[in-house]
Amino acid sequence: MQLTSSPRRALGLLAAGTVGLSTALLGVTGVAQAAGIGTPTIEAVEGIDEGLRVFVSADADGIYPSSWEYSLDGGTTPVAAVTDPDDQSGFDAVFEIDGLANGDEYDVVVRGVEDEDHAGPWSAPKSGTPFARPGVPGVPTVQLGNGTATLTWTAATVVGTYPIKEYVVGAGVTMGEGGGHAEQCRTAALTCTVPVVPGWSYHFFVSAVDDKGNVGDEAGAAAPTGKIPAISTPASVPAKNGDLTITGAQPGAVAPGAKVTVSGEGYAPGSTVSIAVYSTPQVLTTAVAGPDGKFSVEVTVPAGLAKGNHTLVASGVDASGVLRYVNLPITVSDAGVATVAAEATLAATGADVALPVLGGIVALGLGGGLIVVARRRAAA
Repeated sequence: MQLTSSPRRALGLLAAGTVGLSTALLGVTGVAQAAGIGTPTIEAVEGIDEGLRVFVSADADGIYPSSWEYSLDGGTTPVAAVTDPDDQSGFDAVFEIDGLANGDEYDVVVRGVEDEDHAGPWSAPKSGTPFARPGVPGVPTVQLGNGTATLTWTAATVVGTYPIKEYVVGAGVTMGEGGGHAEQCRTAALTCTVPVVPGWSYHFFVSAVDDKGNVGDEAGAAAPTGKIPAISTPASVPAKNGDLTITGAQPGAVAPGAKVTVSGEGYAPGSTVSIAVYSTPQVLTTAVAGPDGKFSVEVTVPAGLAKGNHTLVASGVDASGVLRYVNLPITVSDAGVATVAAEATLAATGADVALPVLGGIVALGLGGGLIVVARRRAAA
């Protein structure tokens, strides 16, 4: 375990004092001398505006230095380092070098100093480049949509050392008693639309990013969104995005009251998808799309679903914030059995080896369509 500055320094002084005392008492020459100041390690050099911030670790096997020096010319010109006594980073020394030119690279070396006559060896060099971060963009405005939030802002008026490449939008998210921060989007434009989860509250902010990846200070929206309302369901069956196809099995019966697993893809990661059955829309459940934009959730086909044509619809938004609907037509016969519409299927290819295992039908929706897996009704 690495010791903190004060205990390590105390141990170094104790070691030196012990050896000196032993030599004086014994009058013997050639005894092992106390270890000198070891070679430090520069852990990081961080660029700041017209300067560098240097993070140093001392040699754990040597005497802990009483002070530090740095050099920008390989050790020819030592300069006393003014360390931050209140730093809580865990490094043995943290200090800044001021008065440097932004955009120029500097090689830094560091050494420990015991007194004016004794200094340790120089560290290996580590380079760093001072820079000014990009400025603050205009305060973003937020317009809520159906499961989305559209943010708009003005460009940062201060560029910084390097050109601005893009903007990053983040949000402080509150969900019940919990919360956190998450990046929402990156764009070179001055607007972006992101998915939002019903019931959560968002406080958005935007920062400029230069072409070196340096992020500037953020501009926050004037206020949080408050709880996001539920996604509204269209009054009638919406036009679907892409065609639904079924492969690997013939369509079979899906009885009202049965539990089915509905899956889909093409949605914005982390967005909410609402699953409803039409003609008269009835929301069955909601799901949250995963990092890959896919979802899978179990729903129950309403037991009282009337005979005739119906449609399962998954409503949500894609990664661009555009409303996305994936549909699956079903028909309820006079006998009260719902079947997948024949025109929405393809013929099975080869033997169906999955059915004995699953005990049901497998309907795979290609091209971002729905996937429905239902248990076959037991034979009478």
